[in-house]
Amino acid sequence: MTELILLIGMTILMILVGFPLYVSFGVGGLAMMLAMEMNSGFAIPAIFTNLNSFVLMAIPFFIFAGGIMTASGLSSRIVEFANAMVGRFKGGLGVVTILSSALFGAISGSSASAVATIGMTIMPQMEKYGYKREYATALVACSGLLGQLIPPSIPMILFGMLTNTSVAGCFLAAAGPGILIIIAYAIINYIHCRRHPEIKVEPSHGPKESVKQAALATRRSGLALMMPILVLGGIYGGVFTPTEAGCVAAVYAICVGLATRKLNMKGFIKAAEETASIEGAIVFIMAFIMIMSRLFTYERLPEAIADAMLDLTNNRIILLLLINLFMIVMGMIMDDISSMLIVAPLLYPLFMKLGVSPFQMAAILAVNQGSGQMTPPVATNLFTAARVSGIPVTAFVRDCIPYLVFGSLPVLLLVTFIPEISLWLPSLIMN
Repeated sequence: MTELILLIGMTILMILVGFPLYVSFGVGGLAMMLAMEMNSGFAIPAIFTNLNSFVLMAIPFFIFAGGIMTASGLSSRIVEFANAMVGRFKGGLGVVTILSSALFGAISGSSASAVATIGMTIMPQMEKYGYKREYATALVACSGLLGQLIPPSIPMILFGMLTNTSVAGCFLAAAGPGILIIIAYAIINYIHCRRHPEIKVEPSHGPKESVKQAALATRRSGLALMMPILVLGGIYGGVFTPTEAGCVAAVYAICVGLATRKLNMKGFIKAAEETASIEGAIVFIMAFIMIMSRLFTYERLPEAIADAMLDLTNNRIILLLLINLFMIVMGMIMDDISSMLIVAPLLYPLFMKLGVSPFQMAAILAVNQGSGQMTPPVATNLFTAARVSGIPVTAFVRDCIPYLVFGSLPVLLLVTFIPEISLWLPSLIMN
C-alpha cells in the first residue's frame, strides 16, 4: 500500500510539472505494475473490458453534434435567441452569455467547447456594449461550467459507466445545480453591471416591437433549440438510450446544417477531425487510468480510503467537507474527464457508507470538477477562454473569483447538504 501511495504521488507530481496527462497516467500505471510485480495479463484486459462499452459510444456522437452545430453557425442563433429574451435589461448581455453557455452545453455536453464557441460569438458584442474584455473573458470562462451540468453531459456519461448508475438519472441530477448556478451567476453579473455605468443596454423599442423581435429570434433559432428537446425528450420518453440519443443528435445536426445551407465539406471535415482528436485523447487517458483503477481495486484502496476517513471522524458534515476539498484539489490539477475517471470509483464506497445517493454523488462531482476548471494550474476553461480572447489568464482571473466564491462554491455546499436539489428531477421524471 505504501508503494502504491508513493507512485500515486509521483503521477500527480508529473502532472504538476507539465507532462501530458496520458503520459503521466501511463508512466504511473506501468510503474505501479512493476513495483507490485503484477503480470500484464492482470491489468491490461481491464482496458478492453471497460472501453468495450455501449455507453461510452455516446461521447463522440455528442462531441460531433456540437462541432457540426458550430460549423453550421447555429451557435450564433442560440446567442440571438437569448439576447432577444433578456438582452434589454441592465447586465442583460452578461445573462445572455450565461444562458447561451447552458443552451450550447445542452448540445455538446462539454464545458470547454461551450467556452470556445460562445466566447467567439459573444465577446465582440460584449465589448461593443461597454464590457471590459477581461470581464467578458472571465464570464465566458466561468459560464462554461454549465456545459457539464446541463444535460447531456460527458462527465455524467462517464460517472454512469464507472458506477453502474443510470446515465439518464445522472443527467437530471446535475441539472438541478445547473439551474441554481445560472441564477447565482446572473445575480453576480447584475451586481457587477450596476457598479459600472459604462456598460450600456441595448435600446428598447417598446413592448410590441420587443415581442416581435423575440418571436423572430425564436423562429430563427428554432432548429438549434429543437436539438436538446429532441435528445432529452427521446431519452426520458423511453424512445432511445443516451448512446442512441447521441447518434440522433449527430444526424439531426447534419440535417439542419444541410437544410440551412450553412454546412459545407470543410466544416464537416473540421468537426470530424476535432471529434477524433478529442475522443482519441479521452480513450488514451481512460486506457491508462483503467490500469491504475484495476490496481487500486486489487489493493482495496477505495475501501481503505473510506475506512481511514471514517476513523478520522464520525461527523458526517466534516467528512463531506473534507471530500469536497479533496475533489476540488483534484479538479485543479486534472481536467474534468481525468478527474471523474479517478475520483468516481475511488470515492464511491465512501459516499455509499455516508448514505449519499449515487445521483447526489454525481451532482457533487459535476459541480466540483466544473469549479476545478476555473482554478489554476490546469483550469481548462480559463486557458480556453484566454485563447479565444487573446489575453493572458493573469489578466482576467481576478474577475473569475466572485463567480467561484459567491456562485459555484455556495451551490456546491447546497448540493452536498440538501439532497433534494439533485434528486428532485430524477424523482419527478424517473420515479
